[in-house]
Amino acid sequence: MSARRRRWPRRLLAVFGVAALCIAAAWAINPFDTAARDLGARLWGRLAMPVPDAGMTPTLPVGYELVVDTRAYGRRVPASGDLLVYLHDGQPRVGRVVAGPGQSVALRLGDLFVNGALQPPVEGLDLETGAGRGRELEDTPVPPGHVFVLGDARDQATDSRHHGPVPRKRWVGKVVAVRR
Repeated sequence: MSARRRRWPRRLLAVFGVAALCIAAAWAINPFDTAARDLGARLWGRLAMPVPDAGMTPTLPVGYELVVDTRAYGRRVPASGDLLVYLHDGQPRVGRVVAGPGQSVALRLGDLFVNGALQPPVEGLDLETGAGRGRELEDTPVPPGHVFVLGDARDQATDSRHHGPVPRKRWVGKVVAVRR
């Protein structure tokens, strides 16, 4: 067997090794500062995912697909009203940002108060779904580096009322489009 034939597998392994090292480096470096587990989302800044649960109904019906910009919050905090995809217990969730760092949130009889001021309801959305769980919330401060999210279907949503404000390290990105 010639020396040329014996070197070929080593070169092939070297090429695959370099490619694997580049992928691992991109995963570890995480240039867009996203909690996304998808390599495409980390490299290109877009992620397509199904609506994870009924917590945002009717805004985001189950069965629809979300397009998420994973670069949206690299250096800034989500604005009030943004639809944020975040990780909770390793699972993606979607919630509407209602308060940012340094603000306080309260729910009284289903009405939302931020820093003591009554917030107008989300335009085109009827949040009066009955007196179910989580309709009341004492004044809760939002710590630095966190946001407070609520689901549009308040009675079905598991959100910051249940697991607390969402820290930056768990933000995946901003919902920029919804596909059927």
